[in-house]
Amino acid sequence: MYGERPTTENRQDIVCNCTSEGVLDPYDCDLVTGQCTCLSGYTGPLCEDCEDGHFTNGSTGCLPCGCDSFGAFDHRCDSSGTCVCKIGVYGPKCDDCHPGYFRFSSTGCQPCQCNNHSSYCHPQSGICLNCQGNTKGPSCEECKYNFYRRPDAAPTDSCLPCPCSTVTSTGSCHIEPSEQPVCDQCRLEYEGANCDKCRDGYYNSDSICLPCDCKGNADPVTFPRLCDPDTGHCLSCVNNTAGAHCEICASGSSGDALNHTCALIDVKTLPAPEVTTATTTAPTVRPTSAAVPPIGTMASTNFTGLRAVATTQALLTSLGSPTDNTTATVTEVSWTQFNIIVLAVIIVVVVLLMGFVGGVYTYREYQNRKLNAPFWTIELKEDNISFSSYHDSIPNADVSGLLEDEATEVAPNGQLALSTPMNMYKA
Repeated sequence: MYGERPTTENRQDIVCNCTSEGVLDPYDCDLVTGQCTCLSGYTGPLCEDCEDGHFTNGSTGCLPCGCDSFGAFDHRCDSSGTCVCKIGVYGPKCDDCHPGYFRFSSTGCQPCQCNNHSSYCHPQSGICLNCQGNTKGPSCEECKYNFYRRPDAAPTDSCLPCPCSTVTSTGSCHIEPSEQPVCDQCRLEYEGANCDKCRDGYYNSDSICLPCDCKGNADPVTFPRLCDPDTGHCLSCVNNTAGAHCEICASGSSGDALNHTCALIDVKTLPAPEVTTATTTAPTVRPTSAAVPPIGTMASTNFTGLRAVATTQALLTSLGSPTDNTTATVTEVSWTQFNIIVLAVIIVVVVLLMGFVGGVYTYREYQNRKLNAPFWTIELKEDNISFSSYHDSIPNADVSGLLEDEATEVAPNGQLALSTPMNMYKA
């Protein structure tokens, strides 16, 4: 009977050949067909093959493939257990999206939409990862900060760096209607489309804009461009100042430019004397034998007389107003004359000091010579005279020639007499 272990009485009639590893019971088979009873995953008359969805590598029994129902085409796999995956799906069991794909579903995985700027995206959301070409955004469709893309450029084109230095501007830019990039915001010292020029009140010093140094003697309202943009020299000084940086008082002014105290010097001018012509009646000239002077000589004489009259009147006018004359004289003294006077005073003081020093030196020398002058000591005895000398300055002086033989002579009375040019000494 089928399903029962054969007994010794009928075993000789039906012999089951169920000896493979996939047989559930080697003694259990179909009495008609001889089909063995197989374990799960095995098939065949003798349970020698693996069912669909199972595999074996030859060393193990039949194992289930375990292919993902969404990612695999079917439940079959090869002898290594690798399933056949749909597009964009990978993995031994087809249960994950291949790099560059996302959104795992029954239809497979979708390719990442990164505009050719990345090959990776999040496997579930599809947000692009590691965008290249200076791009950013879920699909790498935007430009990074400080980069731009021309209006006619495709999303697949890389972004270009803005022509804006982070030293002179914020570094970002935008596209004008002229399709040229323009910096968004320049720093205080700079201006221009690319923030590469110095603003009014600044000048370029080694590619850095520095404030104009006019010592506060420039008016930015009247003259916005205070100094030359290349050299930094002030263009228009005010407050009666001058110089490359308005650091000195202008000609005709005095004071301190740094303290804004330069003021014009009040120069008074004398009024021009009025020239009056005296009208006289020419006397009647009788004919004489004297020669008449030439006309040119008469004109010269009259002109010289007029100049003398004008000079006399000017002198009287100046003498009549002594106050005005004194003021005019004082104001006419220029800075050059003042400097000459100061220099002359300094020279006189130096000469006097030199004379004083010379006098002191001469006096001290005189005193030294007087103290160090040689002196003689004369000792008178009955039969001879001895001399001795001393001099501080000449310790080794030879005094042998100081006495002359002709200066001594013996008197008739036996006395020794000394004769000198000025005096006569006797002993």
